[in-house]
Amino acid sequence: MKKLLSVVLLSILGVAAISTAAPRGPDWKPERSLSSVEDFQSLKAGDTVAQVCTMCDTVSTIQIKSKEQAMELCKEGAMINCPSCDSKAKATRGSPRPESDRGAVRFVNEHGKECMFMAKVDSVGDTHKSIDRGSNTPHR
Repeated sequence: MKKLLSVVLLSILGVAAISTAAPRGPDWKPERSLSSVEDFQSLKAGDTVAQVCTMCDTVSTIQIKSKEQAMELCKEGAMINCPSCDSKAKATRGSPRPESDRGAVRFVNEHGKECMFMAKVDSVGDTHKSIDRGSNTPHR
């Protein structure tokens, strides 16, 4: 009897766990981080980029105003500041030729450790609009 009760209880818990998993909508697609020069070249005016600082675990947004601004973010040696913790990250490219568009773009701290990444934000979902506090505001 005790074994039957534990099996029934575990079955109920399993079904409850599966049923509470949030289903993905039909238009869901995974977001990719901006990891190459080509990704930054595809940005256009009006796009929003999430700047994720792994040092302080915050996400800030950057409004892209021009293609030149987007390309400045991935320029070799460009310094990017975190608005929350004021740490600085330097943009580096993984290609031996800096003019190559195929090299990976990384943002590293003064010790050479990757400390930041960026991702294009397509839209803020309805459930998250209440936490969107505007451009250049860190989200914790």
